Amino acid sequence: MRQRAYGQMMRATACLLMAWQVWMVWYIASNEAAGVRWTCDGTGGCASDQFASAAPIVGLGSAVVLGLISARFLHRATPGAMVALSAVAAVAGWYDALAEGRVDHDSTTSFHIFFPFMELSVSAWLTFLWTIAGAGCLAAWWGAAVSLRRTAGLRRLSRRCATADAVLEGWRSAGGKYGEVVVVFDDAAGVRHRVPAVVERVALQRDVRAVYDVDRPDDPARTRVAVSRRKVPSPA
Repeated sequence: MRQRAYGQMMRATACLLMAWQVWMVWYIASNEAAGVRWTCDGTGGCASDQFASAAPIVGLGSAVVLGLISARFLHRATPGAMVALSAVAAVAGWYDALAEGRVDHDSTTSFHIFFPFMELSVSAWLTFLWTIAGAGCLAAWWGAAVSLRRTAGLRRLSRRCATADAVLEGWRSAGGKYGEVVVVFDDAAGVRHRVPAVVERVALQRDVRAVYDVDRPDDPARTRVAVSRRKVPSPA
């Protein structure tokens, strides 16, 4: 247990450090965009040895790495959170550049995200980035809601509830991706319970835990199935 807690702490520390890197790279990408000097060879190819010119690519890569190591904590909110973090960091960089007098709202720059040399005004970039940040936040909230429902996250915080390893027996389709099963688990006193429940089909391929009311463990209305990210090992 102590080893697991240590591993979680190390992962959380790595996430914080990588989040700081993502923020700084996207901040630099916009804050120093106006000062990037490009050298062109006359055939359409241009390059720069300044870090800000490559910062968007580094930022994308860093956001992907952060998403991979933070998915254990953020679950389905991960993609939206990465997009929102990157966009807000770039917005902060633009606002600081405006405050420092490096650019004004009508200045056009070659700051780029998806295309190598897309020139837009600072106002246009801010509008674009705020739109992306908003979309990322909405995606993150939706993903968080789905994950909390699937993992019974809010119910597990209640002092009236406990959790136990569970097994699902039977499957009768209830329409769409849902079906009726029997949740089999032992409570804290070692008493076995068999409680009917409705779960998503994906639960059949994942490790699951029963989240039950300690005073009424046999009550289907108070029992939920928490689906983990870990798949059930295939039989040899």
